[in-house]
Amino acid sequence: MARYKGTIIAGIQPFDTTTSNLGNMSYNWRANYLKSAHTQMRYQVIWNGLKDDETPSASGFNANNNKGDIVNIVFKIYATTQYPYPVTYSGWDLIATIKKSRDLANQNYLAGQPALPNQRFTIDISALCQDLLSYSLVPINKGTWQSSYWGGMNGGTAVQDNVTETISNYNVTPNGTYRHILVEAIPEVILANGTIQEVSGQSYLSFNKIAVINSVAQFEKDAIYYNLKYIVQKSLSNTNNPKGFMSLCPNFTQTTNLPFLKQVRVDEEAEWLYWWQRNIGEDGNQTTKARLKIETYLSNGSAQNTMYLSDFNSNLDKETVSYLEVFKLNQNRVCVQNVSPTYINANAQDNGGLALTNQIDSNTSYYKTHLEYINAEDNVIVNGNFSNDLTGWTLFTSGTSTVTIDNTGGLNGGKAVKFTGDNSNSQVNIKQTNILNIGTTYTLSFYAKRAGGTGTNWSVELLSPNQVFSITSNDFQYFEYTFTATSDDFIFKRSNLTNNSVIIDNIYVQANSTTIRATEYRYFGIDRETANVPFGFVRFHWLNRIGGIDSYTAKRYVTESLSAKKSTIETKSADRTWYQDDQLLGGTAVNNDNYISNTMRGGNLYKGGREVLNVTAQRNNSVFTEPLNKQTAEWLEEIITSPNVWIEMDTEATARGNTVNPFQRPSTKEYIPVIISNNEVETLNQESGLVKFNLEYTLAHKVQTQRN
Repeated sequence: MARYKGTIIAGIQPFDTTTSNLGNMSYNWRANYLKSAHTQMRYQVIWNGLKDDETPSASGFNANNNKGDIVNIVFKIYATTQYPYPVTYSGWDLIATIKKSRDLANQNYLAGQPALPNQRFTIDISALCQDLLSYSLVPINKGTWQSSYWGGMNGGTAVQDNVTETISNYNVTPNGTYRHILVEAIPEVILANGTIQEVSGQSYLSFNKIAVINSVAQFEKDAIYYNLKYIVQKSLSNTNNPKGFMSLCPNFTQTTNLPFLKQVRVDEEAEWLYWWQRNIGEDGNQTTKARLKIETYLSNGSAQNTMYLSDFNSNLDKETVSYLEVFKLNQNRVCVQNVSPTYINANAQDNGGLALTNQIDSNTSYYKTHLEYINAEDNVIVNGNFSNDLTGWTLFTSGTSTVTIDNTGGLNGGKAVKFTGDNSNSQVNIKQTNILNIGTTYTLSFYAKRAGGTGTNWSVELLSPNQVFSITSNDFQYFEYTFTATSDDFIFKRSNLTNNSVIIDNIYVQANSTTIRATEYRYFGIDRETANVPFGFVRFHWLNRIGGIDSYTAKRYVTESLSAKKSTIETKSADRTWYQDDQLLGGTAVNNDNYISNTMRGGNLYKGGREVLNVTAQRNNSVFTEPLNKQTAEWLEEIITSPNVWIEMDTEATARGNTVNPFQRPSTKEYIPVIISNNEVETLNQESGLVKFNLEYTLAHKVQTQRN
């Protein structure tokens, strides 16, 4: 059982701590666990068994304790195949194993100084992480993707589109916008006989887990904290320092009273906001709601409508805390929400979750949106789960109707309160005095079930205000109700119960919820220009520099053309001397049906000379943008540099997807990949002022042609 002498510690790693060796190496250290896969991601092991300039050898092996010199460090790199983090490695892919010998020794610049008292083993896994990521799309006119981990309509070099799991479980890979990475470092030592063996029975290093996104930091612009401003997390301080969405579009909060408005059209169905959701809510006061708040405004700046979208909630992890459903604090994923005018008008809700329609109308000038959390305060009810029997409750009974504790009737077999009726339908109740504030809005939730007796009118009633909750089955039912207190007493009573009983458990009454604005605002202006029907507008989507998907509609000077390249061959021309007569040698006339084809045997003028072997054709299109200021031009230059660009198309082929499966393809429009053929664009021209881009592109799917 080989072991190593000395100790090993972590040196450089992407996620660091204030107490590490390198905690003071960077200003304000750098505990940023979300990393760009396109920047250096170095992992380093430091071993103090030999000095920097010493060489490991077999003679260094100690047979008494089986300890020897470290020759290599075996780095094992894992990426998540599922989320949240698995307990065992069964939930991780081993994507690479790298065996690294010691780094080259440093030369001390002070003559006569001793060598460093350790050796280092360093690797960079950024290239590996880049191969794990591509992009994540959402079908046009959907609210969010089906799975945040798989990323919806993922893409990349790996096989993506599955037919059905009954055919194969192996043709979809998690190579979307993000992955989680774990790196281990296991030493190898040289034994006395010169063989190399991996250590066992001794600690090895497991570095801090990190997450990587498919972003690209620009060297001349972005500081070391490049990704930090895109981490949306739980802190209440976010209200003063809201985080950003995964887009460099300049339609975010600005110091001027006239923010940049990103122009969107009322008929557009896909306008995406991506963000990295790290933590959500506050410890001990977890979030019960997370949503995008949307506010519309008139042209004079006055408020018009307020509404909410929360489709992305379907991808967030939830848990039950004291029977109250809340979001887990640690999410660690990319989220996305559709905020297009068409989607808002069809799917927006009010503060209570009721549907709203046509909130962006002919009077709307612009709208803004941001992500907010709702944190509910603790239960104002004392002993709401009746674990202390009826402590804190005042009881009212009438006749033989009673209020008692049922020791096994509660949720999960625990205690609960039991209302028992009699023949006279006497009313009984439980009450807590002086706990509500009149005029304050509260959220009530509780579980209930029938517990014997006859009849169909089984219900309980909240007093002040009056609200009846019908019990429709013997199973536990969950009720949630928002009310405004008209009395400072909380009273729950039996209602319409004759010769039957109802069990109530886990009464929660919460008020004064805290709303946290977790992100910056994003502003969108309504573009009502009538489309030039013969030409239309061109809607672009692309993988942006933060790893999300951005969009822009170009409208000016649309052109379309077709280019074709032909491969030819030179063949012998036909002989025009001989044409077959319509009579045979014997003079007998030949019937027309004796000719088995239309060839003329000697007069085949339709063939010969130069012939086309095959044709390669493609459509070449171009469109101009609006005049762009410097800030907008620098954002739109991403279209030129992005490896993945799409345009929206509405054709018979794309409409078929909507007809066949409107859930999977809820729009007749579809993403069609294009190749941007521009080699350069001008983003600043002091003499001319505002610039315009001429976006030249070809369809990635070439024009299909026949082969000769």
